[in-house]
Amino acid sequence: MYISDPDTYEIYYANDGVQKLIGGSYEGRKCYEAIIGNNVPCDFCTNHLLRHDAYYAWTRYNEKLGSYYALKDKLVDWHGRPARLEIAFDMSEHHRQLLGLETELNLERLLVRCVKEMRNIDGFSGDMSSVLRMIGEAMDADRAYIFQVAKTPDGREAFSTMHEWCAPGVQSQIDALQDVNVEMVPSWTPVLLRREAVVVEDVDDLKDTAPSEYDLLKPQGIDSVINAPLLVESELVGTIGIDNPKAVELERTREFFDNLSYFLSAELDAYRAKGLLESMACTDALTGLSNRNRYTTDIEALDAQGPRRGFGVAYFDLNGLKEINDSEGHARGDRTLSTVARAIGSAFGKARTYRLGGDEFLALALNAGEEEFRSQAELARSLLQDNACSTAMGLFYANEPCLVERAVSLADSEMYNSKRDYYRENPAADRRGAAR
Repeated sequence: MYISDPDTYEIYYANDGVQKLIGGSYEGRKCYEAIIGNNVPCDFCTNHLLRHDAYYAWTRYNEKLGSYYALKDKLVDWHGRPARLEIAFDMSEHHRQLLGLETELNLERLLVRCVKEMRNIDGFSGDMSSVLRMIGEAMDADRAYIFQVAKTPDGREAFSTMHEWCAPGVQSQIDALQDVNVEMVPSWTPVLLRREAVVVEDVDDLKDTAPSEYDLLKPQGIDSVINAPLLVESELVGTIGIDNPKAVELERTREFFDNLSYFLSAELDAYRAKGLLESMACTDALTGLSNRNRYTTDIEALDAQGPRRGFGVAYFDLNGLKEINDSEGHARGDRTLSTVARAIGSAFGKARTYRLGGDEFLALALNAGEEEFRSQAELARSLLQDNACSTAMGLFYANEPCLVERAVSLADSEMYNSKRDYYRENPAADRRGAAR
């Protein structure tokens, strides 16, 4: 992996792997000279194709290094200016030793096509049908598939078929292979966790040595199988594999699946990291409720659909938070805010709940009848009182079509009236700026 200036081609940074390949320091060198061996910028340079919001994936045989690479490029910020980030995956290790030349070239081409198809996948929900079809058809297999490994509600680890391709005339197993206990394949998990593919060239060989695996595979009409791991931060999250390939010897496909699973694992890792970052950006760290960023996004999306009816808004403002912070400390104030959040979340169940900032909270019940909504509000009021949390609350229920933003404004106004009454009755607790 290296980072360079897209205009001058100067290498800003190169990791140890690159430095070993180029035989020394990268400082003061151009990427086309150090990595490619050219005297001028490469005519195949991808700088003009790069963006900040997505990777550009491509492949190239590097004559200087004597290897084939799958490459992912994008623009990143480097000390306040745009820079080219390139990540290279060596796809050619041991190819010549493991494969005949014709098989090698075919698998290389297949891998390149698969890598291109897998750019910017959307986790396990992304469309992988084209990738599985390419693999299945190229290897003349009966089935190609992706399993997801996850916890079941009762705490077991189980695998389920998320995507499947079947050759004509081959019966699908996607419905049958759902929530299958991982303990059905006890010998596979240790192998997969070592980042190695499981290769079974003859299922009949398992009858005596691995009867559990044999009993699972044989009824499906499987004679041979390969399954490669999908690992994210050393956690087994799935596998990718094929059944009964007839075009190639199964052992010869091991490296192909090793490389494919490595790349797909990296994509899933990036997807998870992206999801975590997005979740952090939209979640209030103290209470765990959605924050104002999520609120703004949700309201814009909802109101883009036009006015709606049959929903309720409850607006809350904690009374006396400043006094709690001043007299008992901010840690006590934070605990109070967390208590308010739990009470609102408990009372409103499946409603969308937000901490809008400071001491303001909102519950948006999109699919509740008015009676149910007002019962939830009373439960929230009771829970807050039980926990000695003095909170102003304003309610609005849309019996007639109304934009959500307008409903929030009306609930906010009612909450403000409640808060004004509180400070009128408790003048000692008044604070500057409480009445907006």
